[in-house]
Amino acid sequence: MDRKLSTLLKVAVVMAIMMCLCVSIAAANAYASEGAGTVTASALNIRSGPNTSSSVVSCVPRGTVLLVNDTASGWYKVWYQGSEGYVRADYISFSASADANFGTGTVKGTGVRVRSGPGTGYSILGTVNSGASMSVTGVNGNWYRVSYNGYTGYVRSDYMTVSAGSAPAQSQTGTSQPAQNREGAIKGYGVRLRSGPGTGYSILGTYSSGTKLTVTGESGDWYAVTVGGVKGYVNKPYVTLSGTSGGTGTSSGTAAWTTTAVNMRSGPGTGYAVQRVLSRGAKVTVTGQSGSWKKVSYNGAEGYVRQDYLTSTEPSQSTPAASGNGQRIVTEAKKYLGVRYVYGGTSPSGFDCSGFVYYVYRMCGYSIARTATAQNSMGSYVSRSDLAPGDILIFYNSAVTAIGHAGIYIGNGQFIHASSGNGRVLISSLSESYYNTRYYSARRVA
Repeated sequence: MDRKLSTLLKVAVVMAIMMCLCVSIAAANAYASEGAGTVTASALNIRSGPNTSSSVVSCVPRGTVLLVNDTASGWYKVWYQGSEGYVRADYISFSASADANFGTGTVKGTGVRVRSGPGTGYSILGTVNSGASMSVTGVNGNWYRVSYNGYTGYVRSDYMTVSAGSAPAQSQTGTSQPAQNREGAIKGYGVRLRSGPGTGYSILGTYSSGTKLTVTGESGDWYAVTVGGVKGYVNKPYVTLSGTSGGTGTSSGTAAWTTTAVNMRSGPGTGYAVQRVLSRGAKVTVTGQSGSWKKVSYNGAEGYVRQDYLTSTEPSQSTPAASGNGQRIVTEAKKYLGVRYVYGGTSPSGFDCSGFVYYVYRMCGYSIARTATAQNSMGSYVSRSDLAPGDILIFYNSAVTAIGHAGIYIGNGQFIHASSGNGRVLISSLSESYYNTRYYSARRVA
């Protein structure tokens, strides 16, 4: 009996250990990738928790590809541009694999293996240690597809942290390729000199157009240079070599304007992440070209825009005359000061931002679209300097990547809106830092 009891106890202990291991493994993989999800709604909120009462982290347009980490009661736990959040599963088309530029992957762990395919049965291309960075260009189940030393490889997602931005450039040898010393100059303004050949390296200084430099080598898309005795790297499109025109086919510093609302992406293709949405008439500086995409600079941010959505002629921004109905809209809007914020709300029992604008306009006899994105197409464009009471104001989301908020201008630099952050309808000033930096456009309907 004692022997049988001892055997049973041993079996029980082994089973308990196995169960603990399973729980530990499940916990360890809770943040590992399970695949990708493509947004099917016209615009989708990413929230801080798996419910509509949680705050909005970001808002992404249709077609955006998100990394999916987990599922919870009708919600997907996702990773997007360095931020974690939740989205409604019924607005996502899930796939175990997808190709997209997800950002920079930073290795966590020692001796992490880069394999030739998404599984431990594939050959090992090399090993990397904690802190190594590489571009994440796709996902296949629990594996990230990465760009590694000029090769395409795969790393287990639980050994990598993904963040927004580009990875530092890599080379087979880890050193710049030699080039004859040549004199050159900076082209563009606020051009950054970095400590290595990639945007992930630290900034050593910024320089204006015409600053002299010496090119001592090159590494991929970067020149190794010396500027005023300081050695570093500058992206090639921002350097003019003596006796050359730059070779991009586009003069650096050329002004252009968007012909419609358009996505500015992190790379030259629709598979790259949307950095922000530019409104019609937005002025950009063209700094280079890749195929049918222009590399542009806008308000200090760099990205790519399809060339067929840009024009070298500044568009006419004629502003329609304001009618007397604008003040009537303001008077109606002020009736609802203090009404609570409710996601999806379109009545005095609770409003969200665009639902508030929609309801007020409807009470004044106007039929307008329901969402902030669609409201940005209503009526006529109004420049910020020509705002009049009753105009619809459109703002970027918190991440400045897409349209995310709407309100009604009431005059004197103020507007009334349903604020998710404050939880009610209130009046705010356009001069407040948050709204000033996220102002997108204005439309005149009344």
